[in-house]
Amino acid sequence: MNYLIGIIFIALIGYIFEQRRHIKFLEQVNHNQETHDVMTAHQLELTRHKTKMLELTLNTLGYNVERFEASDFTKREPSQEQLQEIWAEYLQLQQKSRSAQIKFETELELRGVE
Repeated sequence: MNYLIGIIFIALIGYIFEQRRHIKFLEQVNHNQETHDVMTAHQLELTRHKTKMLELTLNTLGYNVERFEASDFTKREPSQEQLQEIWAEYLQLQQKSRSAQIKFETELELRGVE
């Protein structure tokens, strides 16, 4: 009887250790998935930023993206006011991009990613 109780006790201790190991594994998987989600969101933001920058470049050169989608590739010279608006939007976009980059780097540092 004492042997049976001892074997059950040892089995329960082994089960507890296995569950602790499994919990640590799941926490690591969760951390990796969250880090992956942060990196994916940042990559998506970079793609949006590049798209907006290309639109601004086309507007500066006198082309319009909506017209491109309609297969109208005519060039129209932007006025001085339009160029100033484009430049202001460009500067605003650069500032947002810098703050997003700093936020991303901080997030990775907090997660311990090099």
